Amino acid sequence: MKSRFYIVYMMAAALVFGACSNDEAQVLQSPQDVSAGTDVGFVSSIGDQLEILATEDLDGGSVAATRSTMSGGALSLWDTKDKISISDGTLMYTYQPKEGTISGASCSFQSKSSASFLTDGTGEDGTFYAFYPADAVWGWNGTTVSTMIYTEQKYSENIDKSGVMGPYMAAVATTTNGGANANFTFGHICSVIDVDFSSVDETVDAVAIYANSKVSIAGKLTYNADSKVATVSSVNTTETSDDPNAYCNGNQSELIRVSEIPSTASFARFYLLPVAQSNGFTITVHTTSGNYYTKSSSTAVGTSAVNASYLASVSGVSGGTACKPYYKKYNFGDKSTARKQNWMAMVPGSTYFSMLSTPGSHDSATSNCSSAAKCQSETIAQQLANGVRAFDIRPTYKYSSTITKDNLLIYHGMVSTGVLYKDAIKAMVDFLEANPSETLSVIMVKEDGTPLLSSWTDYTTEMCNAIDEVHSQYTDYLKLLDHSYYTLSDYRGKIFFGYRNAWDLHKTVRVTNWPDDTSVTNYGVGVGSTSTASVEDAYNTSGDSKKTVINAMLDLASANTNKARFHYTFTSVANSITSSANTQNPAAATYISSLTGPTGYVYSDFMGSSSYSGQTLLNAVINQNYKYVYKNRSRCSMAGASGDDTGVDISADEYANDGDVYVKGF
Repeated sequence: MKSRFYIVYMMAAALVFGACSNDEAQVLQSPQDVSAGTDVGFVSSIGDQLEILATEDLDGGSVAATRSTMSGGALSLWDTKDKISISDGTLMYTYQPKEGTISGASCSFQSKSSASFLTDGTGEDGTFYAFYPADAVWGWNGTTVSTMIYTEQKYSENIDKSGVMGPYMAAVATTTNGGANANFTFGHICSVIDVDFSSVDETVDAVAIYANSKVSIAGKLTYNADSKVATVSSVNTTETSDDPNAYCNGNQSELIRVSEIPSTASFARFYLLPVAQSNGFTITVHTTSGNYYTKSSSTAVGTSAVNASYLASVSGVSGGTACKPYYKKYNFGDKSTARKQNWMAMVPGSTYFSMLSTPGSHDSATSNCSSAAKCQSETIAQQLANGVRAFDIRPTYKYSSTITKDNLLIYHGMVSTGVLYKDAIKAMVDFLEANPSETLSVIMVKEDGTPLLSSWTDYTTEMCNAIDEVHSQYTDYLKLLDHSYYTLSDYRGKIFFGYRNAWDLHKTVRVTNWPDDTSVTNYGVGVGSTSTASVEDAYNTSGDSKKTVINAMLDLASANTNKARFHYTFTSVANSITSSANTQNPAAATYISSLTGPTGYVYSDFMGSSSYSGQTLLNAVINQNYKYVYKNRSRCSMAGASGDDTGVDISADEYANDGDVYVKGF
């Protein structure tokens, strides 16, 4: 038994040629001295390479005549830092290549402790199961290994040769000659994508790929080495609203983000599920300057059938079809040809809509107003281009003549912004047509314009009809919140409307009981039939008192565990708009940087502007998303994945201690 275990480990390791291609600088623990273990000889081979697809230039340029390959054979050579996991169905042990024995895909492996499974002279043969990389193994259950294709993958995990990640591979071997020999043939069970961003003349710190068909590319995976069947855990739709980590719906994702990219890097590597993507991928590059550059390719990826010799099928992915694991490279190309500021293209679609951190502009249409009413320095279209995704729109219902869709204006108090409601909505729709990964939110209140407009006629009915007429032109882009658990994926390419007034004619949802000039102690209720909202809009509060109520609401939002609750924070005040923005915007940005959870909606004057710290606040809100929606989704953040590297108790019937295996009494 000991003999069989040991030999198997070694072989498996050899096969995992791809192991050496990875990684991470954030290894859970440094490898032990390989000289401490006992050498084991074995024969290994790589059974079936990844399907190598042609390199694609996202600028549509020519592609080299030769097909793309892994750079420098990085996925076919062993490294002494590589580790593999081997199990006999009850215990898991970790082995590493021995220095001086590596020859391409072949090498000798040895255990990481001074004592290990040695030939015990019993002459019995047995079956063993191997998996690479060892640090991605969550556990063995008989012949089935559980692992994760992570939604967030660190650059160091996937590129650096520190033996932590790699193209996930599995193998089975039965010893022969009384347990003295074994032959492992590894097969891939995940796909690989490289994105070359070397032409982007800014320092890149993250890259994301998004499946245009919304088919999952990440998720918890189990692989049965006997049946060659991979199963992806189904989306969990039964999460309770008080789950403190329930920022996302389930554990699958149509998006993967590679983060912590060093300034010297020129490409990012992704590992993803072996599932065909009929509509290709959208790729987004984020730079340290705070810019997002996005391009899409509709080229189908993963069209070859699975190879039953190592991967018979993949189940559990909604709408997904298993394919032979593939390797594909994308050249991102010139950033000037990319869509700009598509930051939502880096947020998994499984994130609950209420759990996003979203920058919004207060009195969004006021860029052309006089200084006393001017809350924004840029038009709605310019704000969209900067990354603003939530808007405060206030159409008037009092007018000197009958209101129609062609004269319905947006006001700030008694001041007309000069912006027609239909033009504001058209700007948003035009943006979504060009940027389908994004979603927009509009919170509306009818502006009475007191006292200047007090003598004008109340045209609420006409205003509602005019709004409905505008909306009827864009029904494909409007979505109502008729239940509380929508996700970002449900809203991509859509506008969500919330209304602060009880407009009976309006056939949409509204936030009711939103008190005027409200502090954090007041709550609105009624976003949809089951949802609630928390509101801070204390516009007559200023200075340190305003900072206090802002921070209190941000604390509530960050600690929120109720997917049905929306949070609205307004940093603006009624008087001294510019001086207040100059104080409150940077203070809010600093406070947000200290939070660990969502901010909800944050509305401010000059949001995203280069003045009054508007860009600083916008970036702080957007960046907050990446602190929590990927929580526990990177292998680096998973504790105990590889145990102590000498043995992990899987069945609870056996345990390892100092290299010896013991059976517990029953």
